[in-house]
Amino acid sequence: MQQLNRPPTHRRTRQPKQESKNQQGIAMLEALIACFILTFGVLGLLWLHQQALMQQRQQLMRSVAMGVADDLAERMRMNNSQRAIYAKPWGSATHAAPNCSATACTREALVAWDWQQLQESIQSQLPEGDAAVFALTDVAHWWGIVIAWRDANESYRTDTTSGTPPCPAQMSCWRLFFRPDR
Repeated sequence: MQQLNRPPTHRRTRQPKQESKNQQGIAMLEALIACFILTFGVLGLLWLHQQALMQQRQQLMRSVAMGVADDLAERMRMNNSQRAIYAKPWGSATHAAPNCSATACTREALVAWDWQQLQESIQSQLPEGDAAVFALTDVAHWWGIVIAWRDANESYRTDTTSGTPPCPAQMSCWRLFFRPDR
């Protein structure tokens, strides 16, 4: 008869030390592989985060360029009789202008003041920003405004339809076409 409370006896065998070392080596290799996988995952997330930040910055630059171009278009509509004076190629410096917000100006002086305001806005909001204003060559009474900003990747370049000036190298551009008489 067997005793009820007594556990059965088992024979214990010792594993050789060589097997124990192999198991430790495999565990170390598994840990190393897991670290590599984790590292590549984290690096992938950081890369995606960087790409998202670059896209967000470019969208901000486009929004600023749109606002500046719309502002100048409105100024040209308000001073429609002087629209030809607004024409400006890339890199043209603006001349000192009277402060038309404090005193009354002639329409010609208002053009200079508008350009000065535009340049200040571009310089403060867009990296190495510049603007060009031109009459379209193939559509009568239509004008174009191109706002450019420094972008080594040239991530946003618009075409040069209707005789518009090409976007400078390493710059992104936003173009606006409008009729100042409407």
